[in-house]
Amino acid sequence: MRYLAWLMMGLMSLPAFALTKVNLYQTEVVLDQQQDNADAAARAAGLQQVIIRASGNKDAASNSVVQKALGRTSQYLNQISYAQQDDAKVVRMGFSAPNVRALLTQAQLPFWPQERANLLVWLVEESDYDRSISWEHSDSALLKHIRLAAAARGLPLTLPVGDFDDITGAQISDLWGGFSRPISQASQRYATDAVLVVRAQGSDLRWTLYDQQAESMISAPKTPLNGQASGADAATQMVDELSDYYAKQNAVVVNGESSQAVLAAFKPIDGAIAFFTLEEQLQRLSSVASLDIVKIQGDEVTFKVNLLTSEAEFEQEALRIGAVGKREAPPAPLGAPVPEVTPQPLSDDASVTDEAEIDGAAVPAQESSADPISPTDITPVLAEPTVAQAPLAEPEPLLPALPVLYFSWQQ
Repeated sequence: MRYLAWLMMGLMSLPAFALTKVNLYQTEVVLDQQQDNADAAARAAGLQQVIIRASGNKDAASNSVVQKALGRTSQYLNQISYAQQDDAKVVRMGFSAPNVRALLTQAQLPFWPQERANLLVWLVEESDYDRSISWEHSDSALLKHIRLAAAARGLPLTLPVGDFDDITGAQISDLWGGFSRPISQASQRYATDAVLVVRAQGSDLRWTLYDQQAESMISAPKTPLNGQASGADAATQMVDELSDYYAKQNAVVVNGESSQAVLAAFKPIDGAIAFFTLEEQLQRLSSVASLDIVKIQGDEVTFKVNLLTSEAEFEQEALRIGAVGKREAPPAPLGAPVPEVTPQPLSDDASVTDEAEIDGAAVPAQESSADPISPTDITPVLAEPTVAQAPLAEPEPLLPALPVLYFSWQQ
Protein backbone atom coordinates (compact mmCIF):
# COMPACT_ATOMS: atom_id res chain seq x y z
CA MET A 1 0.00 0.00 0.00
CA ARG A 2 2.83 2.37 0.80
CA TYR A 3 4.31 1.94 -2.69
CA LEU A 4 0.88 2.40 -4.26
CA ALA A 5 0.41 5.65 -2.34
CA TRP A 6 3.80 6.94 -3.52
CA LEU A 7 2.89 5.99 -7.11
CA MET A 8 -0.43 7.86 -6.92
CA MET A 9 1.24 10.93 -5.49
CA GLY A 10 3.84 10.84 -8.24
CA LEU A 11 1.19 10.62 -10.95
CA MET A 12 -0.75 13.50 -9.42
CA SER A 13 2.38 15.64 -9.43
CA LEU A 14 2.93 15.21 -13.18
CA PRO A 15 1.86 18.22 -15.29
CA ALA A 16 -1.37 17.76 -17.24
CA PHE A 17 -0.98 18.41 -20.94
CA ALA A 18 -3.69 20.75 -22.17
CA LEU A 19 -3.44 20.28 -25.92
CA THR A 20 -6.72 21.35 -27.46
CA LYS A 21 -8.37 19.58 -30.38
CA VAL A 22 -9.19 22.21 -32.99
CA ASN A 23 -12.13 21.80 -35.35
CA LEU A 24 -10.26 22.28 -38.62
CA TYR A 25 -12.95 21.31 -41.09
CA GLN A 26 -15.98 23.42 -40.09
CA THR A 27 -16.27 27.00 -41.25
CA GLU A 28 -18.78 29.68 -42.15
CA VAL A 29 -18.70 32.45 -44.73
CA VAL A 30 -20.95 35.47 -45.21
CA LEU A 31 -22.79 35.09 -48.50
CA ASP A 32 -22.30 38.09 -50.78
CA GLN A 33 -25.59 38.05 -52.64
CA GLN A 34 -24.48 40.88 -54.91
CA GLN A 35 -21.69 38.74 -56.34
CA ASP A 36 -22.06 36.53 -59.39
CA ASN A 37 -22.04 32.84 -58.46
CA ALA A 38 -22.23 33.80 -54.80
CA ASP A 39 -22.67 30.21 -53.60
CA ALA A 40 -19.63 28.95 -55.52
CA ALA A 41 -17.54 31.87 -54.24
CA ALA A 42 -18.60 31.15 -50.64
CA ARG A 43 -17.72 27.47 -50.96
CA ALA A 44 -14.32 28.33 -52.41
CA ALA A 45 -13.69 30.81 -49.59
CA GLY A 46 -14.68 28.15 -47.05
CA LEU A 47 -12.29 25.57 -48.50
CA GLN A 48 -9.54 28.18 -48.58
CA GLN A 49 -10.04 28.88 -44.86
CA VAL A 50 -9.91 25.17 -44.06
CA ILE A 51 -6.72 24.67 -46.09
CA ILE A 52 -4.96 27.55 -44.30
CA ARG A 53 -6.09 26.30 -40.89
CA ALA A 54 -5.16 22.67 -41.55
CA SER A 55 -1.77 23.39 -43.11
CA GLY A 56 -0.64 26.12 -40.72
CA ASN A 57 0.50 28.02 -43.82
CA LYS A 58 -1.22 31.36 -44.44
CA ASP A 59 -0.06 31.33 -48.08
CA ALA A 60 -1.40 27.84 -48.78
CA ALA A 61 -4.28 29.12 -50.91
CA SER A 62 -1.83 30.41 -53.53
CA ASN A 63 -0.52 26.88 -54.16
CA SER A 64 -1.27 25.88 -57.77
CA VAL A 65 -2.84 22.56 -56.77
CA VAL A 66 -5.06 24.25 -54.19
CA GLN A 67 -6.08 26.84 -56.78
CA LYS A 68 -7.40 24.05 -58.98
CA ALA A 69 -9.23 22.46 -56.05
CA LEU A 70 -10.99 25.75 -55.22
CA GLY A 71 -12.88 25.36 -58.47
CA ARG A 72 -14.00 21.84 -57.52
CA THR A 73 -15.22 22.19 -53.95
CA SER A 74 -18.01 19.61 -54.28
CA GLN A 75 -15.65 16.66 -53.80
CA TYR A 76 -14.36 18.13 -50.50
CA LEU A 77 -17.65 19.44 -49.11
CA ASN A 78 -19.80 17.02 -47.13
CA GLN A 79 -22.12 19.37 -45.24
CA ILE A 80 -23.69 22.75 -46.01
CA SER A 81 -26.42 24.85 -44.44
CA TYR A 82 -27.59 28.46 -44.43
CA ALA A 83 -28.35 30.76 -41.50
CA GLN A 84 -29.22 34.39 -40.87
CA GLN A 85 -26.87 36.47 -38.72
CA ASP A 86 -28.04 40.03 -38.12
CA ASP A 87 -28.62 41.36 -41.63
CA ALA A 88 -26.34 38.87 -43.38
CA LYS A 89 -26.88 35.39 -44.76
CA VAL A 90 -24.20 32.93 -43.67
CA VAL A 91 -23.12 29.68 -45.32
CA ARG A 92 -22.00 27.02 -42.83
CA MET A 93 -19.86 24.27 -44.30
CA GLY A 94 -18.22 21.06 -43.22
CA PHE A 95 -15.42 19.56 -45.30
CA SER A 96 -14.20 15.98 -45.53
CA ALA A 97 -11.12 15.49 -43.35
CA PRO A 98 -9.61 12.64 -45.46
CA ASN A 99 -10.13 14.55 -48.71
CA VAL A 100 -8.60 17.75 -47.32
CA ARG A 101 -5.58 15.84 -46.01
CA ALA A 102 -5.23 14.12 -49.40
CA LEU A 103 -5.27 17.55 -51.06
CA LEU A 104 -2.50 18.76 -48.75
CA THR A 105 -0.47 15.69 -49.69
CA GLN A 106 -1.02 16.30 -53.41
CA ALA A 107 -0.01 19.95 -53.01
CA GLN A 108 3.02 18.99 -50.88
CA LEU A 109 1.75 21.25 -48.10
CA PRO A 110 2.29 20.45 -44.41
CA PHE A 111 -0.45 19.20 -42.12
CA TRP A 112 -0.67 20.79 -38.66
CA PRO A 113 -2.42 18.19 -36.46
CA GLN A 114 -5.65 19.06 -34.70
CA GLU A 115 -4.14 18.72 -31.21
CA ARG A 116 -2.54 22.13 -30.67
CA ALA A 117 -1.01 24.13 -27.85
CA ASN A 118 -3.49 26.25 -25.90
CA LEU A 119 -2.31 29.76 -24.99
CA LEU A 120 -3.48 31.68 -21.92
CA VAL A 121 -3.68 35.33 -23.02
CA TRP A 122 -3.14 38.21 -20.61
CA LEU A 123 -4.05 41.34 -22.60
CA VAL A 124 -3.27 44.70 -20.99
CA GLU A 125 -4.52 47.75 -22.90
CA GLU A 126 -3.38 51.31 -22.24
CA SER A 127 -5.69 54.19 -23.07
CA ASP A 128 -5.14 57.78 -21.88
CA TYR A 129 -2.44 56.55 -19.48
CA ASP A 130 -4.92 54.16 -17.92
CA ARG A 131 -4.18 50.42 -18.13
CA SER A 132 -6.67 47.61 -17.81
CA ILE A 133 -6.79 43.85 -18.28
CA SER A 134 -9.14 42.52 -20.95
CA TRP A 135 -11.04 39.58 -19.46
CA GLU A 136 -12.93 36.87 -21.30
CA HIS A 137 -16.17 38.86 -21.28
CA SER A 138 -14.56 42.26 -22.06
CA ASP A 139 -16.00 44.33 -24.91
CA SER A 140 -12.61 45.08 -26.45
CA ALA A 141 -12.22 45.63 -30.19
CA LEU A 142 -8.58 44.48 -30.01
CA LEU A 143 -9.53 41.31 -28.17
CA LYS A 144 -12.20 40.60 -30.80
CA HIS A 145 -9.63 40.98 -33.59
CA ILE A 146 -7.20 38.65 -31.79
CA ARG A 147 -9.90 36.02 -31.41
CA LEU A 148 -10.97 36.23 -35.05
CA ALA A 149 -7.38 35.98 -36.27
CA ALA A 150 -6.70 33.02 -33.97
CA ALA A 151 -9.85 31.23 -35.18
CA ALA A 152 -8.77 31.72 -38.79
CA ARG A 153 -5.38 30.13 -38.10
CA GLY A 154 -6.66 27.44 -35.75
CA LEU A 155 -4.67 28.71 -32.76
CA PRO A 156 -6.44 27.87 -29.46
CA LEU A 157 -6.64 30.72 -26.94
CA THR A 158 -7.89 30.89 -23.36
CA LEU A 159 -8.82 34.20 -21.73
CA PRO A 160 -8.84 34.66 -17.95
CA VAL A 161 -12.41 34.85 -16.68
CA GLY A 162 -11.82 37.94 -14.52
CA ASP A 163 -13.32 36.57 -11.31
CA PHE A 164 -12.21 37.39 -7.77
CA ASP A 165 -9.16 35.10 -7.95
CA ASP A 166 -7.98 36.71 -11.19
CA ILE A 167 -8.54 40.26 -10.01
CA THR A 168 -6.66 39.69 -6.76
CA GLY A 169 -3.97 37.41 -8.23
CA ALA A 170 -2.96 39.29 -11.37
CA GLN A 171 -1.42 42.72 -10.98
CA ILE A 172 -1.32 45.02 -14.01
CA SER A 173 2.15 46.25 -13.06
CA ASP A 174 3.50 42.67 -13.01
CA LEU A 175 2.01 41.90 -16.40
CA TRP A 176 3.21 45.15 -17.96
CA GLY A 177 6.67 44.74 -16.48
CA GLY A 178 6.98 41.08 -17.51
CA PHE A 179 7.75 39.67 -14.07
CA SER A 180 7.65 35.93 -14.61
CA ARG A 181 7.09 34.74 -11.03
CA PRO A 182 3.81 36.60 -10.35
CA ILE A 183 2.68 35.88 -13.94
CA SER A 184 3.32 32.18 -13.31
CA GLN A 185 1.42 32.23 -10.02
CA ALA A 186 -1.58 34.02 -11.53
CA SER A 187 -1.65 31.63 -14.51
CA GLN A 188 -1.38 28.28 -12.74
CA ARG A 189 -5.14 27.94 -12.19
CA TYR A 190 -5.56 27.57 -15.98
CA ALA A 191 -4.48 24.28 -17.56
CA THR A 192 -2.84 25.72 -20.67
CA ASP A 193 0.36 24.87 -22.52
CA ALA A 194 1.79 28.38 -22.73
CA VAL A 195 1.28 31.91 -21.42
CA LEU A 196 1.08 34.95 -23.70
CA VAL A 197 1.32 38.47 -22.28
CA VAL A 198 0.23 41.26 -24.68
CA ARG A 199 0.79 44.97 -23.98
CA ALA A 200 -1.21 47.33 -26.22
CA GLN A 201 -0.61 51.05 -26.65
CA GLY A 202 -2.91 52.36 -29.34
CA SER A 203 -2.11 50.43 -32.54
CA ASP A 204 1.22 49.15 -31.19
CA LEU A 205 1.51 45.71 -29.63
CA ARG A 206 4.37 44.18 -27.69
CA TRP A 207 4.04 40.55 -26.70
CA THR A 208 5.94 37.91 -24.75
CA LEU A 209 5.32 34.18 -25.15
CA TYR A 210 6.30 31.83 -22.33
CA ASP A 211 6.20 28.56 -24.29
CA GLN A 212 5.74 26.28 -21.28
CA GLN A 213 3.15 25.50 -18.66
CA ALA A 214 2.71 28.15 -16.02
CA GLU A 215 4.11 26.07 -13.14
CA SER A 216 7.30 25.41 -15.14
CA MET A 217 8.04 29.10 -15.61
CA ILE A 218 9.69 29.12 -12.18
CA SER A 219 10.90 25.54 -11.71
CA ALA A 220 12.37 25.12 -15.22
CA PRO A 221 12.27 28.49 -16.97
CA LYS A 222 12.84 28.84 -20.69
CA THR A 223 13.85 31.96 -22.56
CA PRO A 224 10.59 33.66 -23.59
CA LEU A 225 9.83 34.65 -27.17
CA ASN A 226 9.28 38.38 -27.72
CA GLY A 227 7.71 40.22 -30.61
CA GLN A 228 5.94 43.39 -31.67
CA ALA A 229 3.45 44.53 -34.27
CA SER A 230 1.85 47.81 -35.26
CA GLY A 231 -0.84 49.21 -37.48
CA ALA A 232 -4.47 48.41 -38.12
CA ASP A 233 -3.69 44.71 -38.59
CA ALA A 234 -1.35 44.41 -35.60
CA ALA A 235 -3.50 41.68 -34.02
CA THR A 236 -3.38 39.61 -37.22
CA GLN A 237 0.38 40.08 -37.50
CA MET A 238 0.88 38.84 -33.95
CA VAL A 239 -1.37 35.81 -34.37
CA ASP A 240 0.31 34.93 -37.67
CA GLU A 241 3.75 34.98 -36.03
CA LEU A 242 2.56 32.80 -33.16
CA SER A 243 0.76 30.38 -35.49
CA ASP A 244 3.80 30.11 -37.77
CA TYR A 245 5.93 29.40 -34.71
CA TYR A 246 3.78 26.49 -33.54
CA ALA A 247 3.07 25.17 -37.04
CA LYS A 248 6.79 25.06 -37.78
CA GLN A 249 7.31 22.96 -34.65
CA ASN A 250 4.46 20.52 -35.21
CA ALA A 251 3.35 20.45 -38.85
CA VAL A 252 4.52 17.61 -41.10
CA VAL A 253 4.55 17.06 -44.84
CA VAL A 254 2.99 13.70 -45.64
CA ASN A 255 4.93 12.08 -48.47
CA GLY A 256 2.25 9.58 -49.40
CA GLU A 257 0.75 8.28 -52.59
CA SER A 258 -2.12 10.21 -54.02
CA SER A 259 -5.48 8.71 -53.14
CA GLN A 260 -6.42 9.02 -56.85
CA ALA A 261 -3.79 8.24 -59.46
CA VAL A 262 -3.56 6.73 -62.93
CA LEU A 263 -0.84 5.90 -65.45
CA ALA A 264 -1.08 7.71 -68.78
CA ALA A 265 1.01 6.52 -71.74
CA PHE A 266 1.51 8.84 -74.73
CA LYS A 267 3.09 8.17 -78.13
CA PRO A 268 4.68 9.12 -80.40
CA ILE A 269 6.78 11.64 -78.46
CA ASP A 270 9.50 12.37 -80.97
CA GLY A 271 11.60 14.97 -79.19
CA ALA A 272 12.17 17.28 -76.26
CA ILE A 273 9.80 19.94 -77.59
CA ALA A 274 6.94 17.46 -77.86
CA PHE A 275 7.65 16.10 -74.39
CA PHE A 276 7.71 19.47 -72.63
CA THR A 277 4.67 20.70 -74.56
CA LEU A 278 2.70 17.62 -73.50
CA GLU A 279 3.84 17.91 -69.88
CA GLU A 280 2.84 21.56 -69.71
CA GLN A 281 -0.58 20.85 -71.25
CA LEU A 282 -1.26 18.06 -68.74
CA GLN A 283 -0.21 20.13 -65.73
CA ARG A 284 -2.70 22.82 -66.74
CA LEU A 285 -5.64 20.43 -66.51
CA SER A 286 -7.86 21.16 -63.53
CA SER A 287 -8.13 17.43 -62.82
CA VAL A 288 -4.35 17.03 -62.37
CA ALA A 289 -2.62 17.60 -59.03
CA SER A 290 0.89 16.64 -60.17
CA LEU A 291 2.82 14.50 -62.66
CA ASP A 292 5.66 12.01 -62.22
CA ILE A 293 7.59 10.46 -65.11
CA VAL A 294 7.43 6.69 -64.68
CA LYS A 295 8.92 5.37 -67.91
CA ILE A 296 10.36 6.49 -71.25
CA GLN A 297 10.70 3.73 -73.84
CA GLY A 298 11.30 4.50 -77.47
CA ASP A 299 8.79 7.15 -78.50
CA GLU A 300 6.38 6.37 -75.63
CA VAL A 301 6.29 8.30 -72.36
CA THR A 302 4.34 7.07 -69.33
CA PHE A 303 3.31 9.51 -66.59
CA LYS A 304 1.90 8.80 -63.17
CA VAL A 305 -0.90 11.36 -62.88
CA ASN A 306 -1.98 12.30 -59.36
CA LEU A 307 -5.61 13.31 -59.68
CA LEU A 308 -7.88 15.82 -58.04
CA THR A 309 -10.89 14.18 -59.69
CA SER A 310 -11.91 10.78 -61.04
CA GLU A 311 -10.06 8.86 -63.72
CA ALA A 312 -12.95 9.39 -66.15
CA GLU A 313 -12.89 13.17 -65.71
CA PHE A 314 -9.14 13.24 -66.32
CA GLU A 315 -9.53 11.20 -69.49
CA GLN A 316 -12.23 13.54 -70.81
CA GLU A 317 -10.09 16.60 -70.07
CA ALA A 318 -7.02 15.06 -71.68
CA LEU A 319 -8.95 14.24 -74.84
CA ARG A 320 -10.05 17.87 -75.10
CA ILE A 321 -6.40 18.80 -75.71
CA GLY A 322 -6.22 19.23 -79.47
CA ALA A 323 -3.20 17.01 -80.06
CA VAL A 324 -4.35 14.14 -77.84
CA GLY A 325 -6.34 11.16 -79.06
CA LYS A 326 -7.25 7.81 -77.64
CA ARG A 327 -5.52 4.61 -78.76
CA GLU A 328 -6.02 0.95 -78.08
CA ALA A 329 -3.96 -0.78 -75.44
CA PRO A 330 -1.02 -2.67 -77.00
CA PRO A 331 -1.34 -6.46 -77.14
CA ALA A 332 0.03 -8.32 -74.17
CA PRO A 333 3.58 -9.60 -74.71
CA LEU A 334 3.89 -13.22 -75.67
CA GLY A 335 5.16 -14.74 -72.48
CA ALA A 336 4.35 -18.40 -73.10
CA PRO A 337 7.45 -20.61 -73.60
CA VAL A 338 8.07 -22.09 -77.05
CA PRO A 339 7.41 -25.84 -76.88
CA GLU A 340 10.55 -27.94 -77.20
CA VAL A 341 10.78 -30.08 -80.31
CA THR A 342 12.62 -33.42 -80.04
CA PRO A 343 13.82 -35.20 -83.21
CA GLN A 344 12.09 -38.56 -83.65
CA PRO A 345 14.35 -41.56 -84.52
CA LEU A 346 13.72 -43.36 -87.77
CA SER A 347 11.93 -46.69 -87.50
CA ASP A 348 13.69 -49.84 -88.63
CA ASP A 349 11.49 -50.25 -91.69
CA ALA A 350 11.81 -46.64 -92.80
CA SER A 351 13.16 -46.18 -96.29
CA VAL A 352 14.64 -43.21 -98.09
CA THR A 353 12.44 -42.10 -100.92
CA ASP A 354 13.42 -40.18 -103.97
CA GLU A 355 11.43 -37.14 -102.90
CA ALA A 356 10.90 -35.33 -99.59
CA GLU A 357 8.02 -32.99 -98.86
CA ILE A 358 8.81 -29.59 -97.33
CA ASP A 359 5.90 -27.29 -96.61
CA GLY A 360 3.76 -29.33 -98.97
CA ALA A 361 6.12 -29.04 -101.96
CA ALA A 362 7.92 -31.99 -103.49
CA VAL A 363 11.68 -31.53 -103.51
CA PRO A 364 14.02 -33.99 -105.29
CA ALA A 365 16.18 -35.95 -102.91
CA GLN A 366 19.95 -35.80 -103.23
CA GLU A 367 21.67 -38.72 -104.89
CA SER A 368 22.92 -41.22 -102.36
CA SER A 369 26.54 -42.31 -102.27
CA ALA A 370 27.64 -45.85 -102.83
CA ASP A 371 28.47 -46.33 -99.19
CA PRO A 372 25.58 -46.79 -96.80
CA ILE A 373 25.03 -44.02 -94.28
CA SER A 374 24.73 -44.96 -90.65
CA PRO A 375 22.38 -43.07 -88.34
CA THR A 376 25.35 -41.80 -86.33
CA ASP A 377 26.63 -39.87 -89.36
CA ILE A 378 23.46 -37.77 -89.63
CA THR A 379 23.60 -34.29 -88.19
CA PRO A 380 20.25 -33.58 -86.52
CA VAL A 381 18.25 -30.87 -88.28
CA LEU A 382 16.81 -29.54 -85.02
CA ALA A 383 19.78 -28.51 -82.95
CA GLU A 384 19.83 -26.00 -80.09
CA PRO A 385 21.10 -22.64 -81.29
CA THR A 386 24.36 -21.39 -79.95
CA VAL A 387 23.84 -18.39 -77.67
CA ALA A 388 26.73 -16.05 -76.94
CA GLN A 389 27.37 -15.75 -73.25
CA ALA A 390 26.50 -12.24 -72.02
CA PRO A 391 25.88 -10.76 -68.60
CA LEU A 392 22.25 -10.80 -67.53
CA ALA A 393 20.46 -7.47 -67.98
CA GLU A 394 19.13 -5.64 -64.94
CA PRO A 395 15.45 -6.43 -64.39
CA GLU A 396 13.17 -3.61 -65.46
CA PRO A 397 11.54 -1.87 -62.48
CA LEU A 398 7.92 -2.77 -61.97
CA LEU A 399 5.31 -0.09 -62.65
CA PRO A 400 2.86 0.75 -59.90
CA ALA A 401 -0.28 -1.37 -59.88
CA LEU A 402 -2.44 1.41 -61.32
CA PRO A 403 -4.86 1.56 -64.25
CA VAL A 404 -3.24 2.62 -67.53
CA LEU A 405 -4.77 4.96 -70.11
CA TYR A 406 -3.28 4.98 -73.63
CA PHE A 407 -3.22 8.17 -75.69
CA SER A 408 -1.82 9.25 -79.02
CA TRP A 409 -0.02 12.57 -79.41
CA GLN A 410 0.12 14.42 -82.72
CA GLN A 411 1.73 17.82 -82.36
